[in-house]
Amino acid sequence: MIARPPVTPELPPFALPRCLEARLDNGLEVLAVPDDRLPLVHLRLGFPAGTKFDPPGLRGLSETTAFLLTQGTAHRSAREIAERVAELGASLAAHSGADSLVLEGNVLSENFDAFLELVADVTRNPIFPEEEIALRKQNRKQELLAQRSLADFLAQEKTAELVFGPHPYARQEPTPESIDRLDRPAIAGFAERHLAPAGSVLVLVGDLPPFDELLDRLNRYLGDWSRSPAPTGEAVSPPPPARSITLVDRPGSVQVDLRIGRLAVTRTDPDYFPLLLATTVLGGGASSRLFTDIREKRGYAYDAHSALTAYREAGIVEVVTQIRNEVLADALAALLEHMERIGREPVSTEELETARNYLCGVFVIRLETLHGLASQLAATRLLGLQLDYLEQYMSRVRAPDAGQLQAAAARYLDPGNAVIVAVGDAARVGHALEHFGPVQYEKAP
Repeated sequence: MIARPPVTPELPPFALPRCLEARLDNGLEVLAVPDDRLPLVHLRLGFPAGTKFDPPGLRGLSETTAFLLTQGTAHRSAREIAERVAELGASLAAHSGADSLVLEGNVLSENFDAFLELVADVTRNPIFPEEEIALRKQNRKQELLAQRSLADFLAQEKTAELVFGPHPYARQEPTPESIDRLDRPAIAGFAERHLAPAGSVLVLVGDLPPFDELLDRLNRYLGDWSRSPAPTGEAVSPPPPARSITLVDRPGSVQVDLRIGRLAVTRTDPDYFPLLLATTVLGGGASSRLFTDIREKRGYAYDAHSALTAYREAGIVEVVTQIRNEVLADALAALLEHMERIGREPVSTEELETARNYLCGVFVIRLETLHGLASQLAATRLLGLQLDYLEQYMSRVRAPDAGQLQAAAARYLDPGNAVIVAVGDAARVGHALEHFGPVQYEKAP
């Protein structure tokens, strides 16, 4: 008797919970989703102020500004902010990514008004104390030292550098030298230029007061906040995709951290969903081709996957794995063949349906919590998308057929136009890489 997996029923269409929208007179967009199942409120205040806005030579400026928002204001010290957060039964922190800087937190709904006052204080009145800057710089350099001891971090960093070229997406992590150059005028100036209400979005999800009352409170704490957003800089385009092989020499490594990447699409591109499906068939999850072949069948690696990352201005598609030194040549040949094949031959009906179900299931799971829903709403707006993008996501995942998937894969997964980055012991694996073309050798930090 042959065992067959159960048939996965099609998920019902996703309906976005009732989302109330408004815009304050200062331009701040407000999205509120009432949900009184728990006495909690999740807040996300997002600014178009990510690492792509770091000036040349000051990599790490956005992330440092984000961290220091909660480390002292004109009215509270870092300790007083931490104590107030604890008193309210809340959490509050900020972080930055490629496109945006986000202040986020949770609070008991009974303390929402006091929490909103605190959020307004750290957003509008940060003073960036010198002692907190010095401490953050010291700690960040230690964190960076730990990161750069990891082969996968070096591979990711080098791949982004080669794929995005002169575009700021190529330089999302600081360097020890750029951290040293950060000072209070630079940090305060970044906040003054980029943390403005116009063009930003405030998302509130949870046990909220009535919407009119909520807007009154927002106007009380944020309504007179007036600041002009920074002018948009000159657009810089990533280079056209081209084949290259780079080996970052890390003597003593017993395996090779391997990435194959190339420039891809944004979420507004017609190829986005076909390519997302192709990437999922190729290496998304335990049913994917890379997982079942590279790991399960051949035993070359514990993990082998592919991923599509879409920023606001460009995207990157990557194949990622860690390979034992002695099988690098065979494993790389197999990876390149998988990438070429998915653009050469139509995927099966079963593979296509499995990928659709996987993406739809993951999407729904991400929206189950207050945090997840708020995160998706904020990201959608900061990426320049309309809210109906979320409601249409599942239908767009299910729309492309095998032919559209194959065409997108042929355009964006062609290994002939991909960068290959390996981090490993050059003395042990350099000759294997050279079978695939000229190799550029670099030393690990």
